[in-house]
Amino acid sequence: MGHSYLLTGDRSESLENLALGLAGQVLGAAPQEHPDFHSVRPESKSRHITVEQIRDLERELYLRPFTAPLKVAVIFDAERMCLGGASAANAFLKTLEEPPAHTLILLTSGRPAMLLPTIISRCLRLDLGFEDIDPAPAHEPAWIARWYARQPNPALRAYARAQVLHEHWAEIRELAETHLRDTSEMEDEAATALLEAEFQLGRQESVAQLQRWYWRQSEKAAGTSELERIRAVKALEDLQASLAQNIEPHLAVEVACLKIEGLI
Repeated sequence: MGHSYLLTGDRSESLENLALGLAGQVLGAAPQEHPDFHSVRPESKSRHITVEQIRDLERELYLRPFTAPLKVAVIFDAERMCLGGASAANAFLKTLEEPPAHTLILLTSGRPAMLLPTIISRCLRLDLGFEDIDPAPAHEPAWIARWYARQPNPALRAYARAQVLHEHWAEIRELAETHLRDTSEMEDEAATALLEAEFQLGRQESVAQLQRWYWRQSEKAAGTSELERIRAVKALEDLQASLAQNIEPHLAVEVACLKIEGLI
C-alpha cells in the first residue's frame, strides 16, 4: 500500500464509509474503538481544520503503534485545511511527504479542487465520482457567459474577465450572508468566521467551475485552441493556489486573467 490516499467524490457519507472501511481492514477492528486510529474533522467556529488539530495528530502519529501493524489517520473534509491562508495544510505537508514509519494517512474531500496542489501530489487518489457534474451542460451559468463575452483586445478582455469574477464573488458573499442570517443563531464572532470560511470555499469552487467549462466548452463557445485551454486551466490552477495562500485576491485575479491571454 501507499502511505497516503486522497478519497474524492460528491457523497460525504460514502467517502467517510470508505475511509473507515479501509481503516478497519488495516487495523483488524472497528476503527473508532481502536487505539491506533486517529481522525480530524473541521471543528472550529469557522469550520476550519486548524493548525492545532494537525499538530495534535502529528504527535500521535510519531508514536509507535499500540497493537496494530500500522497507525491509521483520517482527515475528513481535507479541503478545510486550506482555509485561512492554508496554514494547517502547509503544516501537514512535511508529514504527508515523509510520514512516520508504520503509518497510513487517508484524506477525504468532496471539493478536491480546493486542495493545495502540493497536498494532491503527495497522495494516491481514489475517485468515487461526482454525480452532480453534468458531462455536457446545456447552458452556461450567466457569469460564465459574461466571462466569454466577445472582446477583440486581449488586455481589455483580461481586465473585463477580472471584473466578472469579482462581481461573481460578491454575489457568492451576498448569498452566504443571506443564508447565514436566515439559518444561524450563532454569536457575531462565530458567524463572521463561518461566513468567511464558506465564502472562501465558494470562491474556490467558482474557479474550479470555470476550469471545467474551459475543458468542455471553450473550443466551441470561445473559439480557443487546445493550447489556449491548457494555458487557461494552468493559470486558474495558479489562481487557486494563490487564493489558498491568502494572496491579495484582486492582484491574483488580474495576474491569472493576463496569463490566460498570454500577456505575462
